[in-house]
Amino acid sequence: MRGFKYVTILVVLGLFLVPMASAADLSADYLQGRWAIHDNVCNSSSSEFITFDNDGTFRGTRNGKTEIVGFWKLDGDIIELDMISSLSSFQDLNSSLVRYKGIHSYSAGQMLIFNAKKKSFEAFGVVGEEVKRTLAARCP
Repeated sequence: MRGFKYVTILVVLGLFLVPMASAADLSADYLQGRWAIHDNVCNSSSSEFITFDNDGTFRGTRNGKTEIVGFWKLDGDIIELDMISSLSSFQDLNSSLVRYKGIHSYSAGQMLIFNAKKKSFEAFGVVGEEVKRTLAARCP
């Protein structure tokens, strides 16, 4: 019975991961630049952005403020992220986080890219035990 469950899970995952085939041809050049995350609005200062630089660094900004910086590396259809951020950057979401001002933490994450198109891609972002699905649109 246990083997049947694993086979069923793999079949279901296979159906959902079929669009990833186009992501296997990704290159670092494709990712370099600024991407709007979630709302896909490039001209709004309140949008969330991630910028992948050609030197292997990245930064995440929200409300016009850099909140996360780090290094990125593309491995097939997975972007590996090593990042530093402060919980105090997110105090607009939860006021109790202000007490973390000046304290920075390291975390590792990954973005599994799928449904990659010329000016957009979808991804599952994984940091720790948190998994989120998002859409990214290339910005000029």
